[in-house]
Amino acid sequence: MDLIPWMEQWDMLPEPGGVVLCAVSGGRDSMCLLHYLHTLSRRMDFRVAAGHLNHGMRPTAQRDEDLVRQFCEERGIPLYVGYERVYDRARDWDLGVEETGRRLRYEFLGRTADQIGAGRIATAHHMGDQAETVLLNLLRGTGTEGLGGIPPVRGRLIRPLLNTSRAEIEAYVAENGIAYAEDETNTDLSYARNRLRLVVWPELKKINGAAAENVTRAAAIVRKESEYLNGLAASQLPRSGAWIGCRELLAAPEALRPRMLRLLVDRLGCGKKDFGQSHLEALEQLAQTGGLLSLPGGARAICRDGVLTLEMAPLPAPGETALEEDGPTRWGDWEICLRRGAEQWDPACEIRLHCRGRLTVRSWHSGDRLTLPGSRGARSLKRLFADRGIAPERRDGVPVFCADGRAAAVWGIGTDRSCTEEENGGAPAVTITLRKREEKGNGAQ
Repeated sequence: MDLIPWMEQWDMLPEPGGVVLCAVSGGRDSMCLLHYLHTLSRRMDFRVAAGHLNHGMRPTAQRDEDLVRQFCEERGIPLYVGYERVYDRARDWDLGVEETGRRLRYEFLGRTADQIGAGRIATAHHMGDQAETVLLNLLRGTGTEGLGGIPPVRGRLIRPLLNTSRAEIEAYVAENGIAYAEDETNTDLSYARNRLRLVVWPELKKINGAAAENVTRAAAIVRKESEYLNGLAASQLPRSGAWIGCRELLAAPEALRPRMLRLLVDRLGCGKKDFGQSHLEALEQLAQTGGLLSLPGGARAICRDGVLTLEMAPLPAPGETALEEDGPTRWGDWEICLRRGAEQWDPACEIRLHCRGRLTVRSWHSGDRLTLPGSRGARSLKRLFADRGIAPERRDGVPVFCADGRAAAVWGIGTDRSCTEEENGGAPAVTITLRKREEKGNGAQ
């Protein structure tokens, strides 16, 4: 098995003295890749480290980690291990378990590569994975980007085995006596990829024994053409941001519009694995009709005033929550801190109230009204939102602060006159500090 020509073709080899982080699950393919890179590094003046993420999803997860650890210790390969609770993250992110695990794995590899200064991150995708990916994408009704399959290189991600057959890997593992763990789920036919590999693929090979090689070659052709079209699509987009004018989108050639929208999804950073042609068609329709559209991965699209914008949807606003002084209160997308006293405060990120009673935060109610300082009287919060240009889809995520259940202040709107120092200076001063919480992570293919 000689990977050097393929690695040179795609500029995968690191500079002298450079570091390659190899993603290692403990399975046959990743153990083969780690062994090969370690052997190659000793004669080509680069270093190899291993990264293993323990998902804790199977009873044998510790067995896999122990196998990788022993392999690395015997050869002096630096090993970096991460731990994640995938099921918990899947619930937090509202994603499938497999997609969550994939995102967490790539996030872990990226962090580790940054930590150790690795210029390359190697994964063990091989020719069989490539052919299976292309066929599965075809069955899902993919466009040309999906038919291009897994790219050999994406940023610092490299796939040295992508042009190597499963048989070559098996022969290399046997020849070098490499121990590996067998994932017991690989024979579970409830997974589409397993059914394709174990049931469908043997029949395809009866039709053409070089099926995997031919599918892989076709994917390479499609990928080159797709990259060219992506360049044309990118030239139609704004330089930055996940937005585009509806007129500009709809004036572009019909064949480029889905690519333009997919590139905007890439900029959003929510991961595009769950975005299909139906979502792109819905986005194009939204550009004609206006409105709001929910998208995979916690994203959404808003079309208003001739502009189509993609963004991460805010966390659902919880119910009414008491504010306490003993630490930050989490409410939706916000972290809120409360302190009492008359010290200075910053209107850019804080609200000052003068009031008594129990303080809470909640989303707005249809009956909420505020009398703002200098106004002639009370106005409905709905009208005040409209006057401030706060779109309907954003209003539920705006914190409304209440004193004994009555709206006292609204972030971005103002403070009710009854809770200002001018009107109620005899009441205790309360300062509320607001900070946006971080968005959820994304991943790579």
